[in-house]
Amino acid sequence: VSLKYAMTLDGKIAADGGDSKWITGVEARTYAHYLRKTHDAVIVGKNTVLQDDCELTTRMVEGKNPVRIVLDSKCSIPANSKILNDEARTIVAVGENPSLTNLNALKLLKNVEVIELPENNGKLDLAALMKYLAEQEITSLLVEGGSEVHGAFLDAGFAERVYAFIAPKIIGGRNALAPVGGNGCKDMGKALRLTDIEYKELGCDLLITGRTERD
Repeated sequence: VSLKYAMTLDGKIAADGGDSKWITGVEARTYAHYLRKTHDAVIVGKNTVLQDDCELTTRMVEGKNPVRIVLDSKCSIPANSKILNDEARTIVAVGENPSLTNLNALKLLKNVEVIELPENNGKLDLAALMKYLAEQEITSLLVEGGSEVHGAFLDAGFAERVYAFIAPKIIGGRNALAPVGGNGCKDMGKALRLTDIEYKELGCDLLITGRTERD
């Protein structure tokens, strides 16, 4: 499981108003599409779909499209969302009380599969999702979700690698989102560390990647 995000120098993944196109330049975005090609699946939360109407394909590089996964507990994404097109298989993970109208609409779409997951404190059970993906022989997952999805994977202990793209820009704004939400840690001594660090220049942007290290 790899976490991928693009952020500014001041640690923001979107402006206060929600706009995030584009934080990085074309070289970094092309490399992000390469990462999709090298993973079996890519996953986002429903807010990313609603905000960006993303496709999550590898259109900027040659290669296979990953399986696309959306975490959408209430089944609220529109049936005409680009991520539901027939460019690749898409899995929509819903919770225990989804919108039946939207659910039925998604079930009619080609290459779209809807699965129901249990919930813990109102959040989809990621352990159940990981078990299902393993049963589907999906063995590598690129997490491109927003702040809360990244935080959920880190809090659950599933993230094994991080790809952080850093752009030489400053957005500011106390309400602008950071790349990782969730519960986090309470003191610096418990901060998640990265090992086997690699640095790569991509145009004017910088990629830092490494494996997560846990006590």
